[in-house]
This record gives sequence, C-alpha cells and structure tokens, in this order.
Amino acid sequence: MTSPELPPEAIRELGRRVADFVTGYLTALGDQPVAAHTTAADLRALLEEPLPRQPQGIEGAFDDFLQKVAAPSVRVGHPRFLAWMRTSPLAGAVFAEALAAALNQSVAVWQGAPAATEVERLVLRWLLGLTGYAPDAEGILTSGGSMANFIGLLLARQAAFPDVREHGVRSLPPVAFYLSPETHYSSVKAIEMMGFGKDAVRCVPTDRSRRMHPLSLRRAIRSDRREGIVPVAAVATLGTTATGACDPVAEIAEICAEEGLWLHVDGAYGGLSAAIPTAANCARGLARADSFTVDPHKILFVPFEAGAVFTRHRGLLPATFATRAAYLPNAEDEGFHFRDYGPQLSRNFRALKIYLTLKIYGMDAIIHAWERQHRLAAQFGAQVEAAADFQLLAPVSLGIVTFRYAPPDLGEAALDALNKALVPVLQRHGKAFLSLTHLGETEALRACFISYRTTEADLPLLLEAVREAGQEALAA
Repeated sequence: MTSPELPPEAIRELGRRVADFVTGYLTALGDQPVAAHTTAADLRALLEEPLPRQPQGIEGAFDDFLQKVAAPSVRVGHPRFLAWMRTSPLAGAVFAEALAAALNQSVAVWQGAPAATEVERLVLRWLLGLTGYAPDAEGILTSGGSMANFIGLLLARQAAFPDVREHGVRSLPPVAFYLSPETHYSSVKAIEMMGFGKDAVRCVPTDRSRRMHPLSLRRAIRSDRREGIVPVAAVATLGTTATGACDPVAEIAEICAEEGLWLHVDGAYGGLSAAIPTAANCARGLARADSFTVDPHKILFVPFEAGAVFTRHRGLLPATFATRAAYLPNAEDEGFHFRDYGPQLSRNFRALKIYLTLKIYGMDAIIHAWERQHRLAAQFGAQVEAAADFQLLAPVSLGIVTFRYAPPDLGEAALDALNKALVPVLQRHGKAFLSLTHLGETEALRACFISYRTTEADLPLLLEAVREAGQEALAA
C-alpha cells in the first residue's frame, strides 16, 4: 500500500514555503492594509470548488492559500489593528505550533504524553508566579477565557453543592451569581450551560470608572438570602473588555469571605497585572480569589488557543471532573492525568508555544512591551482629549482607550449614529481597525493597545484615519 505522505524532499519544500511566508508576513505587516475590502459573497465565490479527489501539489495548494486565504484575511498583527483582544504572535510561538502539531500529543493521560504533561505543569507554575495568584494553586490550560470561566464557575457550583454530579441541578435550590454590566458575556453563557439560566444572574452596578460596586454587591447578596435564594459566586474582572477597568478585587474578596461566596476573577486580559509595574495595583487581593483565569494568547504574544484557569482549593478540579474509564489509566496509576482536571479528554499541546516563547524571548522583554503599550494608550488618550473633534469616554486602563469622533454641533443621537457608521468605513479604508462598544447608551470607539508592533508614529495616523472615516460617514 502506498503511503499518502509526501517524500522527504517535498516536505522540506513545503516547510521552506511556510517559513518564507511567515517571515515575509510578520516583517511586512505594517506596510499592508489592515484588512482587505471584501464581502462574504466574494469570499464564497473565491473559495468555491469541488472536493479535491486528486493531489493538487504543493505549489498549487500553497498558491491557493496565498490568494484565497491569506490575502483576504484581517491582518491581526498590524500595528493599527486595535479592535479586539487579539495580539500579534511572535515568530517563535508561530513555529512552536508547527512543532506541537508534528508531535501531536494529546495531553490527557501521562502515559500518552509524558513530556507534554510535564511541560504544561511547568508552564502553569510559571504563570502562577507571574500573576501573583496563590503559588500552590492547581490549574489547567484551556482553549481561552470562555472555557476557563466556564470551568471556574463549575468549580463554584461543585464547592457549593458537592453532590451535584450525582443528582444534577434539578435537586438544587434557587441560586444566584453576581456579575457587573462589564463582566464578559462568557460568564453568563457559563451560567446558562450549567443549567441555571439567566434568572440566576444578578447585575451589580458599577462606579463611575465602570468597576463593580462592592456595597451594591453586599446588598444584592443579602437581598437574595432573604428571599430564600442561595448566593453561589461573584465574578470580578481584571481588565474589562470594553474599557480595561479593574474591579476592586480586595474589597470584593472581603465581602465574599464574609458572606460565604465563591469569588471567581476573570483575568483573561489583565491577569498579568501583578508583573507589570504600570498595572500592579490592579491585582491587589487576587490571591484571595477562589478561582482565577488568564489568557496567554492575549498576554504572552502567542497565537490562539491558550487560556488558563486556576483554583487555590487543591483537589477541587478532580472532584469536579474526574471519572473512571476502563480503557484509560486511572487516577491511582503512575503519572498526572489532565483528563481529570477539565472537561476535555483530547487536548492539544498548548503549553509548547508558551514554553518556547518564554525561553526564546524571555519574560522581561514581554513585560517591557506591555509597559510600552500602556504608555502608548495613555498618550493616545491624551491626544484624544486634546483634539477638538474627539471625546474620551472613560479613563484609560490597561491599554484600552474608549472614545468617539465628535465634531461640534451634533446631538447625542447623531453622534451615536455617526460613530456606528464610521467603523465599517474605517475598516474598508484599511488604515486602521477599531471596534465598537457600548458605554451605557453611548456608542463608543474602542482601541485596544495589545500589539508590540504599535509605536508612537501610529497614534496620529490612527486619529487621522478615524477623522477621515468619520467625515466620509457624515457626508453620506
């Protein structure tokens, strides 16, 4: 039987093409438009073809990749891509993904992936040291913040109701979870997926800086108790998606301890705060959280997917997830089995890109890059405030600037319509890429300084690109 694999010389040729593409792509990002002007219909027409039954060959397949996939893709690593929390991966991390794919380790049971398992355990210890969370916490790498938040809230449910795996949620009393309007929507999804529904979500007001208000949290907890509802957990955030605000974790932790609630801290974006001098105050009280999440694919310049969740309650992860199967090694067998620490059995080798990135570049370089991004965000916020036709809408925090284009003599409704309309124009122009968010009833532009490629020279270009798009939208 003939193997479908390419011969060695063809594999080398494919590798050379990939390495050349990655090198050219990463080094020339700033010279390209941030996004190609295309439509869904255009892309479907470009990609449409029958299932390939016969080999197309390396050259033909790679040409299709260049023209049909790479060319119309948004250039997330561009210095003026500031839309969402998607960073530019470092080259070492990109090639680490290829190495992990070649090894193809499923980090489920120790015997099947011994080195990958131990590398992940080491990387988790490194992350704990960086974040300032409990140094002896247990954790696991996840696909990202959504899965990490789901696991963290499952831990809260398990801690509150140890028999839930046996009897299910139908056996439980009415419950409540406490979030702010700024909490990431994945926590609401997690509560729904746990079977509690949106009725279990309590929205705790925020202060003027859009941080959860601790006294309002306490009042909500006590109000529910009087109604016979069981408070289960509060979710605090380090670095909210809209504005980068950091909830007062220390004060919230004190209330949760007094009231007997689980405290989950979503640090997907701001979880590295303790290691960054410009943001260290945000992490005050973090070690008291019961669970904590952080996303290496946001903070360490590695590609998707790489999130992490930790708990200081050792043994609770396996209490929540461990199960026995005759066809797999069980907990008492030799080795450490990540299958007992999360919902997945098959798990790819996410830790390798983190491990190699830190070894190739060093953590100090990454921290310096974050300090610089925070300074750039502060500078951009000052430029927004100084411009007569822009308004800063929230304090600059953790590299996020929320603002709007505000030419004089327009009312609130017109300004909202204008800022909503200018974003697709801006993206079509290809000079910059921002996202929209809502601050109460106000439409806001959001710039997230998350790429180490962004420099001071990009700041006036960004303002001018927004101004041009706004004037075009206004004229239309």
